[in-house]
Amino acid sequence: MRRIARVIYCNIFLISFLGQTALEVCAQTNHFQFKRPQSMALQLDEGEVSRFSLKSAPKAWVKAWPQMVPPTLLNWEVEWSFNSKMARTSETYPSHPLQLSRSVATNLFILQAPDAITAAQEAHYLAGLPEVQAAYPVMQVPVSHNGTYATQPNDQYIFYQWNLEHRNGDGTSAGVDLNVRAAWPYSSGEGVTIAVGDCGIELNHPELVNRATGAPHFNFSNGSTNVTPFGSSLYWAHGTEVAGLALAEANNSIGVAGVAPKARLASWVIQNTNLLLVTDEQLMDMYQYESNKVSVQNHSWGIDGLETQQGIGPLQEIGISNAVTFGRNGKGIVMVRSAGNDRQIQASTDDDGYPSNPQVIAVSAVRIGGRVASYSEFGASILLAAPSGDPSNNEQGLFTTDLLGLGGANAVSNGPPNADLWDYVYPATGVPESGFYGTSASAPQIAGVAALILSANTNLTYRDVQQILILSARHFDFADPDLRTNGAGFAVSHNLGFGIPDAGVAVNLARNWISRPPLSHVTVVATNQCEIPDAGLRVLISGTNIPATLTSIMALPSIGPHADAPTLNLPLVDIGQSIILSGNFTNKGVLIERSTRSSPLPFSLSIGQAAKAGAAFAVVYNYDPAYSTNSNCSGGDTLCAMAATDFVPIPAVFIGRTDGQNLIGIIKTNPTVLGQISLNSTNYSFNVTETLLCEHVGVRIKTDHPLRGDLRITLVSPQGTRSILQRYNRDENPGPVDWTYYSTHHFFESSAGTWTLYITDESPGATGSVLSAGLIIDGVPINDSDHDGLDDDWEMAHFGTLAYGPKDDPDKDGYNNMREQIMGTNPLAADIPFTMSLAKWSSNIIRLSWPGNANYSYQVWGGTNVDSLNRIGNVPGKFPETEWFAPSGSSLNQYYRIIASQVP
Repeated sequence: MRRIARVIYCNIFLISFLGQTALEVCAQTNHFQFKRPQSMALQLDEGEVSRFSLKSAPKAWVKAWPQMVPPTLLNWEVEWSFNSKMARTSETYPSHPLQLSRSVATNLFILQAPDAITAAQEAHYLAGLPEVQAAYPVMQVPVSHNGTYATQPNDQYIFYQWNLEHRNGDGTSAGVDLNVRAAWPYSSGEGVTIAVGDCGIELNHPELVNRATGAPHFNFSNGSTNVTPFGSSLYWAHGTEVAGLALAEANNSIGVAGVAPKARLASWVIQNTNLLLVTDEQLMDMYQYESNKVSVQNHSWGIDGLETQQGIGPLQEIGISNAVTFGRNGKGIVMVRSAGNDRQIQASTDDDGYPSNPQVIAVSAVRIGGRVASYSEFGASILLAAPSGDPSNNEQGLFTTDLLGLGGANAVSNGPPNADLWDYVYPATGVPESGFYGTSASAPQIAGVAALILSANTNLTYRDVQQILILSARHFDFADPDLRTNGAGFAVSHNLGFGIPDAGVAVNLARNWISRPPLSHVTVVATNQCEIPDAGLRVLISGTNIPATLTSIMALPSIGPHADAPTLNLPLVDIGQSIILSGNFTNKGVLIERSTRSSPLPFSLSIGQAAKAGAAFAVVYNYDPAYSTNSNCSGGDTLCAMAATDFVPIPAVFIGRTDGQNLIGIIKTNPTVLGQISLNSTNYSFNVTETLLCEHVGVRIKTDHPLRGDLRITLVSPQGTRSILQRYNRDENPGPVDWTYYSTHHFFESSAGTWTLYITDESPGATGSVLSAGLIIDGVPINDSDHDGLDDDWEMAHFGTLAYGPKDDPDKDGYNNMREQIMGTNPLAADIPFTMSLAKWSSNIIRLSWPGNANYSYQVWGGTNVDSLNRIGNVPGKFPETEWFAPSGSSLNQYYRIIASQVP
């Protein structure tokens, strides 16, 4: 094979090669930068470059890949071409060993290099010259006949599976989905086995039978390989429902499709005939079972309805650790678990040792509109979310597989063409409780996405998969007051973690992913004992002549936004029980009287109306019991927790009636009165000198407090990101006695600096102390003198300065610097080439797509004559991909052009 590279000059002129030679510029590195004409970062096989430096025999071919692609994907044929003036003067500059091979055009020539690595080095040098328009090696790359969007499956009920693809009739996005059709052309789960630990699965179901053939099934209850459910009731259908969402077979003209429809299914029975879990020893064996054959485990189960903290036994801990440490030949099993369904009793994922384990992906449930489901638990340990139903909000569940015939959740017989419908659980019109829902339904969808990722790149570790999922995730509920951007620029909440993954984005990331470096750990422990101030949540009143009894008023919190940092000190306005407000309450706090109706108005309604009128915070005072028929909570000075306030947009607290009435009296006569909500907490500061790029961050805390539910515990990073590890709840047990909380919210932040732990007692009576507290940081060591999470060497190589931050996007391609650092791409050049993809979305609609950016709008031009195209559409930019859907009758056999315009 000839070794060729191409160089195109803007003009014809002589170039003087004085100064460094290409070899001197590139010595001892396997990283090269070319122009094609777009900037292109390349990485040659490190061993080949090393052997070349030792003067071994030159090679005509070397393996190489873009810096974010595994090395096995590309081989390069390296040949060269230069401007004619360059070629004719090459013998004058012997440091550049290039010979003219072929003249292609006026400004396009080919030069021969003696070997592939010399060719790469010379191209790197030339690409750095401003007068060179393009210099790059010619590549031999694998041919792919896949489109970028899969053909619509022929499954009978696919149109009901909004969780897979949620589109309007014209193809445009209708909201929350996993966007699986963008992933399927490249990966549908081939070669990956998902194990479902549950109550057994109907393996002869026509949607599952091919997926389950030859997989490592096991019944840990009785030690057999018979994994048929022990019963045929609704309860025993759970495992079959879970399996269908993960990997039901697609394009078989029946039923539904799973997220990873070509993955293999292993059924692991972990419940006994009495519905109890198998023993800790058997669970330990289960986690480790066939760990070099199984790649993904799904666990849609947990401890029922507990408000207490429940850890994992030591045997199970060993089983999980072994699976993640040694499974998949050391790359680790990807373990997915439902976050829990007990939000209504204020249960938290962080109090459950199963989903809060940092080696596990905890998955919450999101409604069709993008908001967290009403049952899905709150928690700092939640990593991701996936679609599910929500009966409490009149939203139906998901379509999935059921026990066959009369068994399971659906025993209703139907005639043709839906005679097999009783083999499925499905959303029935007007029946919100129908279909499959819960975080049990969310987890297997993420297990399916994990299978797509691993099928696209088998070399990924479990941590790689977690981080690919984070980078591919997005949010739809921007009205959630808990949604925040962390110090690395990633949107995250305690409701949905980093959001809902886009399977297409995840698979593309996986195909080009460079595995993350090994994990390191930093632990800082404080053993000084500190008393926790009792009833630390306060309404503070200031001004002239304020009675001592009103300067600090005891309060209980709402479930929503919290005054972890004191609110502003503002004037107070009393609005009574009104919910129809007139006036502007900007830069004011409001006093609200609790409703006295027999069916009281929700707290959220009056607080929400006050927020719309501009109020900064709300203080709700109790009603007069003499004039109330409300039996839900005593009136007067009794303090009550304000239920259903998760999504009020401002901090709100509840105080007794006497305090409320006294406040009303004083603000009417004293214009100097100001109020604020504040916390009195015990604080621990941890000064971390090590510079890690954070992944999971933990806090181990021991207290002797007799009433755990009274405590609020939060952690604030050096970048200001706050993790709520525990909030006011109903647990009446002591604690936390000895508990380790984990948070995902600090992913990709720098570890260096001061971390602050706040412990607050928010209810009067029970008192206690913190006995010890420790900070645990898992992450990757980096050289980071300015503590921004960007490696100094990476910053200097790309920018020549440390002035840029992780949230900056210098090349305006939609990927901030932190994402570019993690992905291994160039922050100063758009790494993804602008390519258009044309696919058939449905039988009469076509889909045109291209890499998009929210900073641009796009004109779509089309026609059958490339010289006279017509403008046929305008599309606002959407990151990372923009779409245009052609109306019915448009043809695939015509030309299209996209013109981008930057939005002013």
